[in-house]
Amino acid sequence: MIGRWLFWAIPEKYITKYLITLWLAMFVIPQYFFGLYFTKLGFLMNFIWYDIIFYGWVKVKEATEGDGR
Repeated sequence: MIGRWLFWAIPEKYITKYLITLWLAMFVIPQYFFGLYFTKLGFLMNFIWYDIIFYGWVKVKEATEGDGR
């Protein structure tokens, strides 16, 4: 799974959802709900975590819709 994730590009139909949820997960939720700011390392780790989770979500969604390639 991780090997494919490294070279994966976000499908066009999910770009808006990806960017909005990225903004929420990296800035809005930590700052306004918990009063936290990420360090550079924390930002990088959370970005990688977010991207892997989004990759898995898209793959499951495509498999359940029968849109898998």
